[in-house]
Amino acid sequence: MTTPLIEAVSVSRRFSRKLDYAEKIARALGANLQDRTVHAVDDVDLSVMPGEVVGLVGESGCGKSTLGRMMAGIMPVSDGEVRWKGNALPLLEGAEKRAARLAAQMIFQDPMSTLNPRKRVIDLIGEAPRVHGLVARREIRDYVADITSRVGLDPSYLDRYPHQFSGGQRQRIGIARALAVRPELLVCDESVAALDVSIQAQILNLFMDLKQEFGLTYLFISHDLGVVKHICDRVVVMYLGRIVESAAPDELFAEPRHPYTQALIRELPEIGDRKRAFTPIRGEIPSPLHPPAGCHFHPRCPMAFDRCRVERPRLQATGPGHVSACHLNDPIPAPTTTLPVQPVTIAKKGTDL
Repeated sequence: MTTPLIEAVSVSRRFSRKLDYAEKIARALGANLQDRTVHAVDDVDLSVMPGEVVGLVGESGCGKSTLGRMMAGIMPVSDGEVRWKGNALPLLEGAEKRAARLAAQMIFQDPMSTLNPRKRVIDLIGEAPRVHGLVARREIRDYVADITSRVGLDPSYLDRYPHQFSGGQRQRIGIARALAVRPELLVCDESVAALDVSIQAQILNLFMDLKQEFGLTYLFISHDLGVVKHICDRVVVMYLGRIVESAAPDELFAEPRHPYTQALIRELPEIGDRKRAFTPIRGEIPSPLHPPAGCHFHPRCPMAFDRCRVERPRLQATGPGHVSACHLNDPIPAPTTTLPVQPVTIAKKGTDL
């Protein structure tokens, strides 16, 4: 089998807030105060193969953006490790480490918050390739002009500032900045969520064109199931820091195996459902400060039973390329009752039975 381009192995991420001095004094005097720990990502395994487009979906607060940042190398892991082409990132050194860092780039939801308003487009896009020695200083303008033309921007705009562009144009600048260091993997974190529908379609088409042109691999983070259904090779569903299901889009949308995935897909609006009353998933997503024991989804699951409250379900295959973490998908054990043995009569030679 081909080695994954990038792989998260038993990755967890926790954010802790310690009590300050005054709170420690209050606790010593009897106040019920404790250190706070947010379990953003909880023991996740995820691999992305070269050339693959993987969609990562889930409700807001489920940890998908945190997982994407860890896989892009922007955020350290609390437990586990991220591997690039089979090698653990912390063990890489020198040129190999720098190459791995440049090979995974991230595109964010709000480009205006990630673009320095004091810098021109040529500086925003050309700084990283110049600093890392990918392009000589005298060739920067021609290089940036080529990149911007590939993402659909007029090269004559290189001396403008971010505030002089529309939202769709700023997103193209963010894409061009990521492409400027010649990456192999793009982690797109809700990169079309803030755009108009028509502009969304243009950016999605651009992503697919760039994939063919540069041989890119995508980890596409989104809450829009309709988008990932049409552009992804595989869809991974995440809930409260854990992956609960993964499959090819056609398989996932036709036969979802996890109750959470079933609820998400059931409420997708369709043209023929004009008279249908849409009902959200009951209850609210639990706090990652105190996640439930067992299956994290059991407080909201209509099919939960006693085992769900105490035992965490493991991801297991439910079909070719389809895995799900639900006790309802456990194989039914074969019956252990043995049938009574019937006596056999052996006929003597020359007689009939």
